[in-house]
Amino acid sequence: ILKRHGVTKIDVAPGAPFDPNRHEAVMQQPATEGVSPGSVVQVLSQGYVLHDRVLRPASVIVAAEAS
Repeated sequence: ILKRHGVTKIDVAPGAPFDPNRHEAVMQQPATEGVSPGSVVQVLSQGYVLHDRVLRPASVIVAAEAS
């Protein structure tokens, strides 16, 4: 029913660049080999949009620069 009215999931996968307009960073963890800083490491909950408006951002863990 929601899809008929324009509600869709925000497509985000591990390795995708972090987009503050569509994602909510709830944690950071040091970047590992093969994962660039500023990219999504894990998706904790899916986000949803209504046409082009974000209803709920996707909760994600973001890779931080290793110190």
